[in-house]
Amino acid sequence: MRQIGMMAILFIFISCSLHAFQRGAVSAYSPLAVRNESMGGTSVASARYDEVMYSNPALVSARNQYVSLPSLNLTLYNFNKLVQPGGALDIFLTQNDSPEDMTRAVNQLINSIGSGYGDVISAHAGTGFISGITGLSLDMGVDIHSMGSGGESSTLVMEANLAASLALAMPFTVAQNHTFSFGIGAHLVFRGFSLDNMYEPSSTGGLSAGSLLGIYNDEDSMGLVLNQIPVAFGFAIPVDFGFAYSYRDILTFAFAARNVNGRYRMQTYSGINQLYYMLTGGYLGSVSPGSAERGVSYSFDTPVSLDAGFSLSTPDEGLWEWINLTAACDLVDLAGLFSAPLSVDNIIIRSRMGLEVRLMNTFDFRMGLNSGYLSFGFTFDFQIFTIDLLYAVHEYGDELGDKPLDMLSIAFTLGVEN
Repeated sequence: MRQIGMMAILFIFISCSLHAFQRGAVSAYSPLAVRNESMGGTSVASARYDEVMYSNPALVSARNQYVSLPSLNLTLYNFNKLVQPGGALDIFLTQNDSPEDMTRAVNQLINSIGSGYGDVISAHAGTGFISGITGLSLDMGVDIHSMGSGGESSTLVMEANLAASLALAMPFTVAQNHTFSFGIGAHLVFRGFSLDNMYEPSSTGGLSAGSLLGIYNDEDSMGLVLNQIPVAFGFAIPVDFGFAYSYRDILTFAFAARNVNGRYRMQTYSGINQLYYMLTGGYLGSVSPGSAERGVSYSFDTPVSLDAGFSLSTPDEGLWEWINLTAACDLVDLAGLFSAPLSVDNIIIRSRMGLEVRLMNTFDFRMGLNSGYLSFGFTFDFQIFTIDLLYAVHEYGDELGDKPLDMLSIAFTLGVEN
């Protein structure tokens, strides 16, 4: 049981660390929004409920009142390789009868890791509240990223985030049917990595993929993870600005400047237990971390994104109360688009398109194109309990087709939407 529990911890650790290293750089923190992602990543003009907290604060509205206690999400990357016959997830779910089966599952998991930056798994929990023109949320997540040449030589990096957010919107209605809204949102984000410095070639930390079996079989595997992996921990207070124009809640045009002031001030420590000791005076596990060592401090910037979008929805009246359609299109990173030579690839990689069909306020079917890659989603809404499924492909390389990576995500939400 100890080994199975440790294996589960390591699996979650590996799966949750990839998101921050997408495209080879640490990105702004944003919890995965399953609806947005299944609609091709569109969100600037089409986000609803808790999605607006990181998409566009101008969309906070009294018509989208929301409370969630809580929402849970698990995402597996490289899903096709994991579930194919003989893959890690196939062995874990169907052949988990002996230590030899677990060893095979770990080996298959290691072999599925590709070269360069990538994601393995992520887990997220959050709670949110929107009423009137105010939105509040508390989000936490664990991610595991991979970097290196792939397979056993890959380095796995754990990322943990805790974010408290506040968003305010100021709507103005003109001539009854025309609404202009300005919004601002702020996020206090605490962030940690199991790597002392993401930008230094000589960085120490992380976990060799090839060492997973050794850690799994070690009697003090938890002590190794807690006391011998250098970590970095810090915070930032990024701010989002948004604008939206809506005609009768049918046609919406919107702009958002996201992640302004996204500079993280980081402090390094000699291990997870050392960080925990400095914060609380105690330690995790059964082994004392010894002397708490604080290393160097540094800062890094996450990019600002200026994005535009529009959405078109059917009105909530007549037949449309039972069959609701929403189409959306976004163009992200406008500054990057116009600062580079204009080309078809540059437009495609920054384009997001999506379509949603909602039946009887219960079933949602969605699909989209994110940088030219397909995404699909389904929602079953039990009114106070919602299940969301997402399958999508993201590009992790510098150019389209360099490194597409698929993902499967499932989310559970207990809450009320109005």
